[in-house]
Amino acid sequence: MHCYACHGSSLSVFLNLGHQPPSDAFLRVEDLVKPEITFPLEVMVCRNCFLVQLGYAVDPELLFRDYVYTSGTNNSLRVNFKNLVDGLVSRFILTSDDLAVDIGSNDGTLLENYLPHGVKVLGIDPSSVTSIAIEKGLPTMVDFFNEEVAAKAREKYGAAKIITATNVFAHVNALDSFMRGIIRLLVDDGVFISESHYLLDLITQMQYDAVYHEHLRYYSLKPLKLLFENYGMEIINVERITTHGGSIRVYAAKKRSHPVAPAVDQCIKEEEKAGLYKLETFIDYGKKVQETKLTLLQMIVELKRDGKRVVGIGAPAKGNTLLNYCRLDPDLIDYLVEKSTLKIGLFAPGTHIPVVAEEKLFTEQPEYGLLLSWNIADELIPKIRNAGFKGKFIVPNPIPRIV
Repeated sequence: MHCYACHGSSLSVFLNLGHQPPSDAFLRVEDLVKPEITFPLEVMVCRNCFLVQLGYAVDPELLFRDYVYTSGTNNSLRVNFKNLVDGLVSRFILTSDDLAVDIGSNDGTLLENYLPHGVKVLGIDPSSVTSIAIEKGLPTMVDFFNEEVAAKAREKYGAAKIITATNVFAHVNALDSFMRGIIRLLVDDGVFISESHYLLDLITQMQYDAVYHEHLRYYSLKPLKLLFENYGMEIINVERITTHGGSIRVYAAKKRSHPVAPAVDQCIKEEEKAGLYKLETFIDYGKKVQETKLTLLQMIVELKRDGKRVVGIGAPAKGNTLLNYCRLDPDLIDYLVEKSTLKIGLFAPGTHIPVVAEEKLFTEQPEYGLLLSWNIADELIPKIRNAGFKGKFIVPNPIPRIV
């Protein structure tokens, strides 16, 4: 295994979450009697450039073709996408002559925001949920983005003024072909915007459950700067945003095509101050994650011994990392409640906890609900409380607590 950014081989494991199945590989009833494939989930840091990455890359065909996540079901993401697109249209003066491409376009939620502005759009995504975008009439290429696909897109649709990759850029295994594709598809003064879970938030907020096989890398800015420089690009701006518990929005362009904002150097200084370029920071983090796991497991075991019912609220991918790592199975978690019809009636990968409609939370009124999308607890708790849930909430991170 080599570093994706500097290509060095000096990598150290600082977090081992065990062998786990892909976090979105929900099971049908008939699958429960079949062998379930698991893969190592180890997190490593490069001792040279301090890029954080997984030690094992699962075949993307397995992870992304038959997909159950849809962007449109996430309220905070919908707001984020609208704000992003409105800002891009204004900032880069996009018109009906410009093409905006979204890589990992999913159900088309981001692309829809361009339509009122008259901007031409194209989605590129390999997954099954692209059928939703296609039904909406959004032009979509159903494929993994790479240099060859970029060439086909440019030939058919023209070059792109804007390319976005929200919660996608850290997922790419064939990174060299992906980056060459970006360069090939962009106009000379075009801009590539990525949004990725921010390493600083992962470390400071104990967001270990954001680690799963889809996320091959966890970005801080200095390694990203090196990565773009390898392909004749530079970071021209950076913003911290709140999605997924804390993300980093990075604007990159071909060198000397845009001025570089002061925010880039400021962000790197903040990362240095936080210790993101010291090995001991990551070693300490791994120890804290183990302590958090034991505290949460003990809390739930004691509740079950007292005869209390504990259910999971939500069935996000990050929740499955937490459930599997903490060994929370159907003996401890009765069921998971969900709104997504793509998940209801299925079983969580690894733990085999049944996923049921959210209404069951309100009709059965279990004493405790484990909030698996705890990163948006401030948004979710009032909504669930107002909808009629009378029980208490267990918030698992950064420190397990009952609300």
